[in-house]
Amino acid sequence: MRNFLFKPCAILSCFTLLFFTASCSEDAVIEEDMQQSEVLTIAEEILAIVNTHRASIGENPLEFDNLANDLAYEHTLYMIAEQDISHDDFDARSDRLFSEANASRTGENVAYGQPTAQAVMDAWLNSSGHRQNIEGDFTHIGIAAVKSASGRYYYTQIFFKQRNLNI
Repeated sequence: MRNFLFKPCAILSCFTLLFFTASCSEDAVIEEDMQQSEVLTIAEEILAIVNTHRASIGENPLEFDNLANDLAYEHTLYMIAEQDISHDDFDARSDRLFSEANASRTGENVAYGQPTAQAVMDAWLNSSGHRQNIEGDFTHIGIAAVKSASGRYYYTQIFFKQRNLNI
Protein backbone atom coordinates (compact mmCIF):
# COMPACT_ATOMS: atom_id res chain seq x y z
CA MET A 1 0.00 0.00 0.00
CA ARG A 2 2.86 2.30 0.75
CA ASN A 3 4.27 1.89 -2.81
CA PHE A 4 0.83 2.55 -4.24
CA LEU A 5 0.65 6.02 -2.61
CA PHE A 6 4.29 6.75 -3.27
CA LYS A 7 3.99 6.41 -7.07
CA PRO A 8 1.16 8.97 -7.52
CA CYS A 9 2.93 11.41 -5.21
CA ALA A 10 6.21 11.00 -7.10
CA ILE A 11 4.46 11.46 -10.45
CA LEU A 12 2.58 14.52 -9.17
CA SER A 13 5.82 15.98 -7.83
CA CYS A 14 7.54 15.46 -11.18
CA PHE A 15 4.71 17.16 -13.07
CA THR A 16 4.71 20.06 -10.59
CA LEU A 17 8.46 20.47 -10.91
CA LEU A 18 8.25 20.25 -14.71
CA PHE A 19 5.42 22.80 -14.80
CA PHE A 20 7.24 25.34 -12.65
CA THR A 21 10.53 24.81 -14.47
CA ALA A 22 8.86 25.34 -17.85
CA SER A 23 7.02 28.40 -16.55
CA CYS A 24 10.17 29.96 -15.15
CA SER A 25 12.22 29.35 -18.26
CA GLU A 26 9.46 30.79 -20.47
CA ASP A 27 9.32 33.93 -18.32
CA ALA A 28 13.10 34.20 -18.50
CA VAL A 29 12.96 34.05 -22.30
CA ILE A 30 10.27 36.73 -22.43
CA GLU A 31 12.26 38.93 -20.06
CA GLU A 32 15.43 38.31 -22.07
CA ASP A 33 13.62 39.23 -25.31
CA MET A 34 12.40 42.45 -23.72
CA GLN A 35 15.93 43.33 -22.61
CA GLN A 36 17.35 42.57 -26.05
CA SER A 37 14.79 44.80 -27.75
CA GLU A 38 15.98 47.69 -25.57
CA VAL A 39 19.61 47.21 -26.64
CA LEU A 40 20.83 48.96 -29.77
CA THR A 41 22.32 46.91 -32.56
CA ILE A 42 25.91 47.67 -33.51
CA ALA A 43 24.69 49.37 -36.69
CA GLU A 44 22.33 51.59 -34.66
CA GLU A 45 25.19 52.45 -32.30
CA ILE A 46 27.38 53.37 -35.27
CA LEU A 47 24.65 55.67 -36.62
CA ALA A 48 24.31 57.34 -33.23
CA ILE A 49 28.09 57.84 -32.98
CA VAL A 50 28.28 59.19 -36.55
CA ASN A 51 25.53 61.70 -35.90
CA THR A 52 26.94 62.72 -32.51
CA HIS A 53 30.31 63.33 -34.15
CA ARG A 54 28.73 65.29 -37.00
CA ALA A 55 26.81 67.44 -34.51
CA SER A 56 30.05 68.14 -32.62
CA ILE A 57 31.55 69.71 -35.77
CA GLY A 58 28.38 71.57 -36.81
CA GLU A 59 27.23 69.16 -39.53
CA ASN A 60 23.66 67.96 -40.03
CA PRO A 61 22.82 64.41 -38.97
CA LEU A 62 22.67 61.70 -41.61
CA GLU A 63 19.31 60.11 -42.29
CA PHE A 64 19.08 56.32 -42.37
CA ASP A 65 18.22 55.01 -45.85
CA ASN A 66 16.84 51.53 -46.58
CA LEU A 67 18.40 51.18 -50.04
CA ALA A 68 21.84 52.26 -48.82
CA ASN A 69 21.44 49.90 -45.89
CA ASP A 70 20.53 46.97 -48.17
CA LEU A 71 23.53 47.72 -50.38
CA ALA A 72 25.82 47.93 -47.34
CA TYR A 73 24.50 44.62 -46.03
CA GLU A 74 24.94 42.85 -49.39
CA HIS A 75 28.49 44.16 -49.69
CA THR A 76 29.32 43.09 -46.14
CA LEU A 77 28.13 39.55 -46.90
CA TYR A 78 30.30 39.62 -50.03
CA MET A 79 33.35 40.64 -48.00
CA ILE A 80 32.69 37.84 -45.51
CA ALA A 81 32.47 35.33 -48.37
CA GLU A 82 35.75 36.69 -49.79
CA GLN A 83 37.31 36.85 -46.29
CA ASP A 84 38.70 40.26 -47.17
CA ILE A 85 37.60 43.87 -47.02
CA SER A 86 37.23 45.72 -50.29
CA HIS A 87 35.35 48.31 -52.28
CA ASP A 88 34.71 45.80 -55.08
CA ASP A 89 31.74 46.85 -57.25
CA PHE A 90 31.33 50.20 -55.49
CA ASP A 91 30.48 51.75 -58.85
CA ALA A 92 27.44 49.44 -59.13
CA ARG A 93 26.27 50.40 -55.64
CA SER A 94 26.74 54.08 -56.48
CA ASP A 95 24.86 53.70 -59.76
CA ARG A 96 21.87 52.24 -57.90
CA LEU A 97 21.88 55.17 -55.48
CA PHE A 98 22.16 57.66 -58.37
CA SER A 99 19.21 56.10 -60.20
CA GLU A 100 16.97 54.92 -57.36
CA ALA A 101 17.66 57.41 -54.55
CA ASN A 102 18.40 60.51 -56.63
CA ALA A 103 21.95 60.68 -55.24
CA SER A 104 24.36 63.36 -56.44
CA ARG A 105 27.43 61.91 -54.71
CA THR A 106 28.36 58.76 -52.79
CA GLY A 107 31.01 57.43 -50.44
CA GLU A 108 31.83 54.19 -48.68
CA ASN A 109 33.76 53.04 -45.60
CA VAL A 110 34.60 49.41 -44.91
CA ALA A 111 36.31 47.76 -41.95
CA TYR A 112 37.00 44.38 -40.40
CA GLY A 113 37.74 42.96 -36.99
CA GLN A 114 36.78 45.69 -34.54
CA PRO A 115 34.59 44.14 -31.83
CA THR A 116 32.37 47.15 -31.05
CA ALA A 117 30.70 50.13 -32.66
CA GLN A 118 32.99 52.52 -30.78
CA ALA A 119 36.11 50.60 -31.85
CA VAL A 120 35.22 50.70 -35.55
CA MET A 121 34.23 54.37 -35.34
CA ASP A 122 37.54 55.21 -33.61
CA ALA A 123 39.40 53.42 -36.41
CA TRP A 124 37.45 55.29 -39.10
CA LEU A 125 37.81 58.66 -37.40
CA ASN A 126 41.57 58.12 -37.07
CA SER A 127 41.85 57.62 -40.85
CA SER A 128 41.65 60.80 -42.92
CA GLY A 129 39.83 59.23 -45.88
CA HIS A 130 37.23 57.52 -43.72
CA ARG A 131 36.82 60.65 -41.60
CA GLN A 132 36.15 62.68 -44.78
CA ASN A 133 33.20 60.41 -45.57
CA ILE A 134 31.83 60.59 -42.02
CA GLU A 135 32.14 64.38 -41.96
CA GLY A 136 31.34 64.87 -45.66
CA ASP A 137 28.59 66.62 -47.54
CA PHE A 138 26.15 63.73 -47.37
CA THR A 139 22.50 63.50 -46.33
CA HIS A 140 21.90 59.74 -45.98
CA ILE A 141 23.62 56.61 -44.74
CA GLY A 142 23.27 52.84 -44.71
CA ILE A 143 25.24 50.73 -42.24
CA ALA A 144 25.91 47.00 -41.99
CA ALA A 145 27.73 45.22 -39.19
CA VAL A 146 27.76 41.44 -39.67
CA LYS A 147 29.59 38.86 -37.60
CA SER A 148 31.27 36.14 -39.66
CA ALA A 149 31.24 32.46 -38.74
CA SER A 150 34.71 32.98 -37.25
CA GLY A 151 33.24 35.56 -34.86
CA ARG A 152 34.75 38.69 -36.42
CA TYR A 153 32.71 41.67 -37.52
CA TYR A 154 32.78 43.12 -41.02
CA TYR A 155 31.40 46.62 -41.56
CA THR A 156 30.20 48.76 -44.44
CA GLN A 157 28.95 52.34 -44.35
CA ILE A 158 27.45 53.78 -47.52
CA PHE A 159 26.90 57.53 -47.72
CA PHE A 160 25.07 59.60 -50.28
CA LYS A 161 23.84 63.11 -50.84
CA GLN A 162 20.34 63.30 -52.18
CA ARG A 163 19.69 65.89 -54.87
CA ASN A 164 17.35 68.67 -53.92
CA LEU A 165 14.21 67.97 -55.93
CA ASN A 166 13.04 71.61 -55.65
CA ILE A 167 15.83 72.94 -57.88
